[in-house]
Amino acid sequence: MSRTEASLHERARAVAVSGAVLGIVAALAPFGLVLRQTRIDRGAGVSLVDALGAWWWAIVACWLLVALLARSRLPLRPRGVAASLLSGLAPVLALWQAGVFAAAYATKAGDLSRVSLGPGFWLTAAAAYVAVFAATAWLEPGLLRAALSYGPFAGAGALVAGGALSDLGILKEYANNADAFGKQFALHLGYVGASVAVGLALGLALGLLAARRPASEPAVFGALNVLQVLPTLAFIGLLYPVLTRLSERAPVLASLGVRGVGWAPVVIVLAAYAVYPIARNTHAALTSLDPAVIDAARGIGMAPVQVLARVELPLATPVILAGLRVALVQTTAGAIIAGLVGGGGLGTFVFLGASETASDLMLLGVVPIVALALTFDRGLSGIETALTRWKEPA
Repeated sequence: MSRTEASLHERARAVAVSGAVLGIVAALAPFGLVLRQTRIDRGAGVSLVDALGAWWWAIVACWLLVALLARSRLPLRPRGVAASLLSGLAPVLALWQAGVFAAAYATKAGDLSRVSLGPGFWLTAAAAYVAVFAATAWLEPGLLRAALSYGPFAGAGALVAGGALSDLGILKEYANNADAFGKQFALHLGYVGASVAVGLALGLALGLLAARRPASEPAVFGALNVLQVLPTLAFIGLLYPVLTRLSERAPVLASLGVRGVGWAPVVIVLAAYAVYPIARNTHAALTSLDPAVIDAARGIGMAPVQVLARVELPLATPVILAGLRVALVQTTAGAIIAGLVGGGGLGTFVFLGASETASDLMLLGVVPIVALALTFDRGLSGIETALTRWKEPA
């Protein structure tokens, strides 16, 4: 093992132990679950220790074993597998028992009551993410590592599908909004896909321009920096009169729904934000390539377009994917703004829940957004790692 790899593994130990400690602290937090008489009640907090009873000890045992495994000298593969499984098991156990507790509370307090997942539970989920992230660093990229990374999501999905969580507040809100949720989820994905597609096309073009013509770099990235720092609502506000005027003067655009509010300003703003990380990484990747490789490609008679398509872009792909990953994650989170300007999406539930002081309805929008962002982040990160290792010389 090289010195660099040894240093990374030591850091993973520290991160895994930190995640385990955070998980134990989360179990003791006073607001592990929130009990409400109605969906808009402020509610009273109860810790996971009090809510989960004897099962709390099983969760604490998971975290203690994770910490012990992190500090052990076991071989990397069994250590990583065991620590990942235990780190993922802890929040799934907590979620399962939260569903059991919610069912008992609903029987006692009535159908209008709610049991919400509180800060203590979400801190447990964050601890699991940290610990799993560290533990999977001890494993080689591949199906096993991917399965362990997404194991907690699969466990939570199985609990939802099996009906074990149907009495939790967020699932009650889902039951009340099931048809609308499917539509708004698809719309949210549509915003992300359209915005990132536009951002990818523009980012690649601008990154290539800045790499080919260094004199244009200050102008390209200066303009993108300005767009990047514009507040989202201010950006949409600036577009409102422009798009409104365009829709008035161009009936074709009006028929497509282009106006000052709705889908058009959301896609434009999100695409503008997505361009910067892709353009910056494209420029960095192309300018850092070994000139000898480019000269060799030219020496065997490749045309400039062939050099770009067959040599430069394939070599630059891992770095460009890193920029795409950043764009995807920030666009997934940023698309929440569509719910505020009549564009729909998962942000609809967030802002409607805020107006009704219904925290479970807000979570119905927030939780899928976070899950999508984490999925995009880990998925593309795995692809980047695989491509980087594949391109390394044997």
